[in-house]
Amino acid sequence: MSASFRLVLHGAQAKASSAIAATCHFALEARLSANLQNDLCVIVDEVVANWLCHGCAAAPASEMEIEMSLDGEQLLLRFSDTAPPFDPLAQAAPDLAIPPDRRPVGGLGLHLIRTLTDSQRYAREGDRNLLELRRSIRSAL
Repeated sequence: MSASFRLVLHGAQAKASSAIAATCHFALEARLSANLQNDLCVIVDEVVANWLCHGCAAAPASEMEIEMSLDGEQLLLRFSDTAPPFDPLAQAAPDLAIPPDRRPVGGLGLHLIRTLTDSQRYAREGDRNLLELRRSIRSAL
């Protein structure tokens, strides 16, 4: 089965909820499992929330393009934005052995993204950050 969608979010007026709604619609049309639908919504929420909080704070007019495609059993998520350069994959993983009340704030969203996907890749292409995430739909059955 193949399916795809594309959504563009525009700067400070963008809302993570619209990206999540589009993701849910895509997941339903692609007949993805409930577990995978939930995982996709978490991933999209984390990536978009970080862009809104950090990327749009630095560049309020930036935009984010989200593309998802399912080809056979491989799901590809592409997030491309015009915010200042930032490689989320270069960030250190949080130390989960530290009790939550003593742990520094931040980093758990990226930990979730790494946990919920099979592979991750970041690149700076021209004036855009590109984050590509892949997930086998078999791992969600």
